[in-house]
Amino acid sequence: MSPHDREGFNMTLLNVKNIARALALPSSVSKRAGAICADAAAVHFGQEFPHEVLASAALYVGSRESQRPLTLKDLAGASGSDPRVVGRCYMKLLQRMHIARPELKEDEYVYHLALKRPVSDQAIRHSREIIDSIVSKGLGGRNPMTLAAASLYIACCNMGENVTQAEVAEAAGVGEQSVRDCCKEIRLLARQPS
Repeated sequence: MSPHDREGFNMTLLNVKNIARALALPSSVSKRAGAICADAAAVHFGQEFPHEVLASAALYVGSRESQRPLTLKDLAGASGSDPRVVGRCYMKLLQRMHIARPELKEDEYVYHLALKRPVSDQAIRHSREIIDSIVSKGLGGRNPMTLAAASLYIACCNMGENVTQAEVAEAAGVGEQSVRDCCKEIRLLARQPS
């Protein structure tokens, strides 16, 4: 590794540590992100992206592999980056480094959402049950935060808790129309026999 490459790698690692600290991520996630950045530096990947963007994308891989429900928006916010640029870097990182796309279970996002919008434990459990029942019927593949927001909205309505679609959409960082459409799909699937 040339001195210039070594300096870039060190800057990326420093960003990994700072972002991980800001988001209170466990050391296992930051170690995985550091290993990804080392592999990326070895093949000269990431030179078109700022250090903080590459660090955010590597942490996103690490967080998804460890089933931690973070969003690109969370990581971009902690690094001062544009979420779309972090997303592009993440996709290129997966392709170039031959990393299998780590899938995070949709019901983990309900907990992440619930931290932003306090609701009862019963509503959270009911929301996770809704997700479990509909994913098996074919609603997987949607933005997990949209699915979490819609299921949490439906669960809160069923439990008599006052929550609006706008509130859960804002907490999830998704559009209200997306939540509305997903709620309709969930209700349609709920009527279908298993």
